[in-house]
Amino acid sequence: MTEFDKFKDVYHGEINSAIGFSGKDQNYFTKVKAGYLIDLLDKYFPHTAELRVLDVGCGHGDIHAQLNSIAPRIALTGVDVAESVIADAKAMHPQNLYLAYDGNRLPFESNSFDAAFAICVMHHVPPAQWLNFLREMKRVVRTDGLVVIFEHNPLNPVTRRIVDTCPLDENAVLLPAGNLQALMRQADLSDVKKSFIIFTPFGNKLFKLFDRAMFWMPLGAQYYVRGRKA
Repeated sequence: MTEFDKFKDVYHGEINSAIGFSGKDQNYFTKVKAGYLIDLLDKYFPHTAELRVLDVGCGHGDIHAQLNSIAPRIALTGVDVAESVIADAKAMHPQNLYLAYDGNRLPFESNSFDAAFAICVMHHVPPAQWLNFLREMKRVVRTDGLVVIFEHNPLNPVTRRIVDTCPLDENAVLLPAGNLQALMRQADLSDVKKSFIIFTPFGNKLFKLFDRAMFWMPLGAQYYVRGRKA
């Protein structure tokens, strides 16, 4: 049994407790990241009728409802090391494919997907395994395929507070965006770029525009780094 199998029934409650001071729940921040991910897929694959997309460390598949409803051209597959959580994801999102895996080698042939992403997963992976984690994501996407990693920003003091107070993050090791960029290049991904996100917890149009305009400033609560398979 993994750490997240143990937390599966209290997972969302623990996260919402840790971020409650922001006035938003987990679903709000999940929607924000879904928007960024869909924008990236539309940018890099504007003419692909059906996108094969892999979510590594998918958990309950919280973001999948957003992706399924907003971007129906995405064919989603999710994998996680927590078998009981994967069972819940299958029940909640039967239109998608879900598999448990050992956390080392992804259970797919090379070049199986157009894109692969992981949302706030790498800080739970032991640092010695970070490079292999990225190389596996690169392996399973096709040439010109996209790898996207969303992570907590350790330079943001609010993020640090959340991580320090959330039991789910007891063993977390946060990695700065620059370190992740270097790791992605070391994994032989090309065109590696970073963007900082979630500068405010406000969802109106003006604040959304502000959030996207400030992508270069390393103070957002989270960030994402993307790279392509050459």
